[in-house]
Amino acid sequence: MIRTVLVALPLIVFAIAGLLAPLLSPYDPTSGDLAAGLQPPSVDHLLGTDQLGRDQLSRLLHGAQISLAVTAAVLALSLTVGVVAGAVAGYLGGRIDRVISRVIDMAISLPGMLVALAVIGVRGPGVVNLVIAMSLWAWSPYARIARAKVAGMRDSPHLDALRLLGAGPVRVIGKHLLPPALGPCLVYASTDVGAIVLGVATLSFLGLGVPPPFAEWGQMLIEGRPFLASTWWLAYPPGIAITAVVFASNLLGERLAGGDERPSILRWILPARRDRTVCAKDDVVLRVQDLSVGYPRRVVADVSYEVRRGEVLAVVGESGSGKSTSVLAPFGLLDPTAVVTGSIGHTKRVGVVFQDNLAVFNPLRTIGSHVDEAVRNAGRRPVRRVSEELLALVGLPAVARSYPHELSGGMRQRVQIAIALAGEPELLIADEPTSALDVTVQAQLLDLLARLRDELSMAMIVVSHDLAVVSRLADNVAVMYAGRIVESGPLLTVINSPAHPYTRGLLDAVPRPGAAPGTRFRTMPGRGGAGPDDSAGCAFAPRCPIAVPACGQGRPVLDVVTAGHRSACPEEGV
Repeated sequence: MIRTVLVALPLIVFAIAGLLAPLLSPYDPTSGDLAAGLQPPSVDHLLGTDQLGRDQLSRLLHGAQISLAVTAAVLALSLTVGVVAGAVAGYLGGRIDRVISRVIDMAISLPGMLVALAVIGVRGPGVVNLVIAMSLWAWSPYARIARAKVAGMRDSPHLDALRLLGAGPVRVIGKHLLPPALGPCLVYASTDVGAIVLGVATLSFLGLGVPPPFAEWGQMLIEGRPFLASTWWLAYPPGIAITAVVFASNLLGERLAGGDERPSILRWILPARRDRTVCAKDDVVLRVQDLSVGYPRRVVADVSYEVRRGEVLAVVGESGSGKSTSVLAPFGLLDPTAVVTGSIGHTKRVGVVFQDNLAVFNPLRTIGSHVDEAVRNAGRRPVRRVSEELLALVGLPAVARSYPHELSGGMRQRVQIAIALAGEPELLIADEPTSALDVTVQAQLLDLLARLRDELSMAMIVVSHDLAVVSRLADNVAVMYAGRIVESGPLLTVINSPAHPYTRGLLDAVPRPGAAPGTRFRTMPGRGGAGPDDSAGCAFAPRCPIAVPACGQGRPVLDVVTAGHRSACPEEGV
């Protein structure tokens, strides 16, 4: 609480000074004495005088009164219109919601200052027109926040009970929805104070805001600009006042949204995680046994695997082999129609990096807001500082203000990793993290994952179709074909001594350094298996170069080849 007050102190001081300006001002801010013009600070005039001999301290105090009064009027009007419009849209839904949402989106997309300039250009300068002009673009964020809050409450049992008791929409919205919707809007308003103060000063500086002779900080700046080189006391005090109020309001909003300050992420996620896991290296963070998934036709059958703390499991196979399904199913990340059976045990803190790195982002929100939301949901404080350090941790310290479409695929994957790390996960799942990336970016991303694994002692599951890619990172490998694991074991063992012909086919398809020019890649004939079928024997038999008639009879099972190495192909000479 004390830190919050200290953060907001400049805003509080200027607000009080503005309210008490008639009592605190030593002179009339509009009366001047040309004979006393441009006097430096002295006992009589603590901040000097302007070119018309008006006392600068008096004008600064009255400027606070006018600037903050206009700001309060804009906030009051914007909050009222925005919260009511958002609450109505969120509660009524349907066509009304769609229409209001489109208006909100349009208002947010328009440049606010240009809207204000257009309105004032038509209506002319003045306090009333200034408030109207700025409110036209300032209301929309409040409407969006209120709509989201109310839409989440629309189907709650509390509101269902009110409707059953005969409460009409006006009573429900006015008494039961507006108060909770107003809370997050007030938090946002604390950050909006600075933007509005700066906007008012900017318009006054352009001669379109508060007209002279009234004292206003932006008007004081434009009046002091011609004398900036010789009389610093004309422009510096109002400039410092604007800066102090803007910074104080932004910091206050961050404090109100983020709560009490906690240690930075580099302290709460790196050393703490290492200290906690030094003696728990062999802990299993995910164990899956006999996993089957159907839609209702089975696409995955009898899949078992486990991941220990600090280890990386690579699940590899062709497209359609069931690798992503096997990894996402334990966490309920499949289509709701999926029927999942089996035994699953996993840690509570899991982060996921999805394959489509553009679809996971809202194109209308900045990267920083995406990371902020993840940090806030994870209960980490202060939000913005933790977000900045997360982005720095993944090598993107300067993208918070960028939009998703402005980043490359590799950068978006890094942002996904930063979002996943916000919850301090013990297990990170990366579903095709290098898909559609060039080899240089692939290497950088894999190096980042390896560094995070080493520094955080974090378990990982990496899904890929390329054995060569995961060889840079993985400790163990599970090779999948037609919805089943056909080979598993330590990475080096599987790569150097593959015990299944499908695994060897995947390895042969990888270009090898030093191969003679013109050497043709080895390929596997046919197409990948359609899914697990217990009655058809080995699913890989139609494509297998060493298949025998017995391969079509009975489903092969994983047998031990060597310690920790298992294969579903019993044939010799693979």
